Amino acid sequence: MAVTRPRLLAAPGRALPLRRLPSGHVGDYVARLLVGTSLLGASALPGVLGN
Repeated sequence: MAVTRPRLLAAPGRALPLRRLPSGHVGDYVARLLVGTSLLGASALPGVLGN
């Protein structure tokens, strides 16, 4: 017996690349955390140095 996903919850075609991102590999999560932290720090840097 197969379980199917209702059409209301199905991802549109443009969201498919985002659904393929999580691979479950620990290194991927570490890399995403590092990139996110770097982007957050870079966005806050002008406010910190603006004084």
